[in-house]
Amino acid sequence: MAIDLTLDEHQLLLQRSANELFRRRYPSEVVREIEDGDVGYSREGWRELAELGWLGITFPEAYGGGGGGFLDLYPIYEEMGRFLVPSPHLDTVAVAGALLLAAGTEDQRRTLLPAIAHGDCIISPAILERDGWFAPDAITSSAERRGSDFVISGTKLLVPYASSADHFLCVVRTGAATDADGISLLLVDAGARGIEREKIRNIAGHALYAVTFDDVSTPTENLVGVEGHGWEPLSAATLQAAVLQTATIVGAAQAVLEMTNQYAKDREQFGSPIGRYQAVQYLVSDILIDLHRADLLAKQAAFRIDAGRSSEREAAMAVAFGKRAAAHLHRQAHEVHAGVAFIVEHDLSLYSRRSKFWENHLGDARYYEERVADSMLGRPEVHT
Repeated sequence: MAIDLTLDEHQLLLQRSANELFRRRYPSEVVREIEDGDVGYSREGWRELAELGWLGITFPEAYGGGGGGFLDLYPIYEEMGRFLVPSPHLDTVAVAGALLLAAGTEDQRRTLLPAIAHGDCIISPAILERDGWFAPDAITSSAERRGSDFVISGTKLLVPYASSADHFLCVVRTGAATDADGISLLLVDAGARGIEREKIRNIAGHALYAVTFDDVSTPTENLVGVEGHGWEPLSAATLQAAVLQTATIVGAAQAVLEMTNQYAKDREQFGSPIGRYQAVQYLVSDILIDLHRADLLAKQAAFRIDAGRSSEREAAMAVAFGKRAAAHLHRQAHEVHAGVAFIVEHDLSLYSRRSKFWENHLGDARYYEERVADSMLGRPEVHT
């Protein structure tokens, strides 16, 4: 069966609405103000997304959602990238929300999904640790049963929006094994005793934190999925979320292409626009090629996910390429702009700084290239 990679009328309307909203609410000067603020996103903007139904757009109506498909998120994320919208949407909706739908208990779904959809709950995944690898054998934080609780010890790094989170979705080791066996997912009240947060400065200006869990207790009913078998649902949810992050890269690439192409037309050297020189034309065309390849691969993956077809290989291909494209296209844009784009006030610097976050968030390109290889060879996911 062939896949038509054209968005339908409803999705095109979503894209136009998102473009209009984000263009109005998130001009670059506002994005910079949010970067310099304490929380890392706009609370008013978050509420507006809830009122539009975009926080629960893919949740079933029974849980306060809109009953939409995965593909409905694609145009929203593309426009988020175009305007660099700072938001906990990916972590709370695409990772935590998807995990609750796939592996959570009915009580967890009925309690948390409506709260997310209404803008009343932020859930921050706490995954990465000291070595920075997105892999089960990198998880050393532990959780042991004590009576009716799990008690968690360990430090998580690069936890998004930790200062605003209502809950953490903590990836811990509850078994003795050092690979995927023994990984469990636990919801933790962000106000629980024993949690410490420290903001991490980073080139992207993202709201990232180190979060230490010092004998933090959470009830056993906060286990998401089966104890000791949490990596598989986590891996599936983060792969699909990473496809949406690739849509964000596509949107950002469109903005970078527009500003770079315009600069090549306007900037004159030796009495002629620099866009007339072949070397500059190659650089601008590289951005366009990266953009279209990333968009094609990501849309293919999104359509397959939406249709319920096998999608792991296509999704991993899209994410791996998108992460490498994020680095390459911004480098080419800087070559065209030369020194002027390295000043903090230039908008290209905003996009290139944010691209460093996309290159590594939810796993780097090498991790997804290994997943492509695994799917081709018919072997289990590599955990190194």
